[in-house]
Amino acid sequence: MIQFASCIFLTVQVFAFVEAIPLMGDRVVVAEPNEFPFVVSFREKSMSGLFQHFCTGSLITRKHVISAAECFEGKILSEIRVVVAGKNWASQGYLYDIYSWLTYNSWAQNNGIPLTYLVNDVIIVKLLSTISEKTTMPVSLSHLVDQQLYRTKALIVGWNVTSTLPASSILLKGEVTVLSPEQRNHQFKLVTNEKVTINNNYLATFAESYILINSGDVGGPLLDKKNHLIGITVGICPNRAWGNFSDEFLNNYKFNVHSSFNYYREFIRNVTWSTP
Repeated sequence: MIQFASCIFLTVQVFAFVEAIPLMGDRVVVAEPNEFPFVVSFREKSMSGLFQHFCTGSLITRKHVISAAECFEGKILSEIRVVVAGKNWASQGYLYDIYSWLTYNSWAQNNGIPLTYLVNDVIIVKLLSTISEKTTMPVSLSHLVDQQLYRTKALIVGWNVTSTLPASSILLKGEVTVLSPEQRNHQFKLVTNEKVTINNNYLATFAESYILINSGDVGGPLLDKKNHLIGITVGICPNRAWGNFSDEFLNNYKFNVHSSFNYYREFIRNVTWSTP
């Protein structure tokens, strides 16, 4: 079970525990074979010796994967593997060892860059060897700034993981809309009756009827209509309500939260260009 951030605010951070179940919503569909050849599965060695899925990631070069920093808190490097799917079935993928990983906060500290926000849920994982499979290729990176993405359509991609499966199997996708800051703050107030501003290093996405991520999807990509990377999935928001509502009712008003690729563009470029 993974703890992931439900909401990231200027003044408070709220966490929720979520079972490793699939991307949720009646409009979630199975991805086409090789539709997302850059999406990977992070696996951790269990007590039984099997490698079990715990988070998702995206190849940004043939040797670097971007994901959510929270996925690797307390993890041991030697016990983690990356599964690169041959098509959209991770069970047919290839297992790669990890050489190192670097969070945004560590990179900023190493380079004397002050942190605008204390929470920066982004990490770059470097593989021990270069990926050579022709069926796998890095994701294209967006050139758009966040303001150009507001109110546009996007795709969330995640693995079909359940609490009864030891590893992920089939990629799922769901179409969502990127919310403007005004829209996401309004959505939050509808559920909590509170006014809160979400930090500018995050994007929010929403769908009617709902499409919500779960813990196995954390670290996965948010893509624009051209399948360019615009965000890294980190959680759902909010996880509490002010009224006596059912979970099913609240799900129609909650939204997904993603670290903004555009905000971390310099970090990503610096790390991937400076390391062979």
